[in-house]
Amino acid sequence: MTENTWNFLTKENIVIGLDAKTRDDAIEQLAQVLENNGTVKDAHAFAEDVLKRESMTTTGIGHNIAIPHGKSKSVKQATMVFAKNKTPLEWNSLDGSKVQIIFLMAINPDDSDKDHLRMLAKLSGKLMDDDFVKKIKKENDSTKLLKIFTDEEEQS
Repeated sequence: MTENTWNFLTKENIVIGLDAKTRDDAIEQLAQVLENNGTVKDAHAFAEDVLKRESMTTTGIGHNIAIPHGKSKSVKQATMVFAKNKTPLEWNSLDGSKVQIIFLMAINPDDSDKDHLRMLAKLSGKLMDDDFVKKIKKENDSTKLLKIFTDEEEQS
């Protein structure tokens, strides 16, 4: 068994039934989740940093998935939120699809890039696995979702 590189995703950072109306609203709501969970000092400042990054190029990677991320002084520790929005959102995705699955990554610019790159590499690799994507799209229980992430890690 390898080291669990999903330790940046906790049950508290899994949001099922997010009710965002826009991309910006989703980012702001998820930033608030991180502030409530104690990994971000200022949700508004973090959301602004993510939206600034989003304005450079879309993080809608296709297949109804987006990976917004931002480096922000508001981030206390590298972490990620996984969310499923109730309705598909316009995200200017690469394939034109609307987004319902969101992985919001939070990184402090003073941290080494290792955390950010490790998170992104791990996530990108998993998202190329169609079975993994089907499982996370289908499951709506946060405990079971976390288990899918960690079980998949043990099998890889």
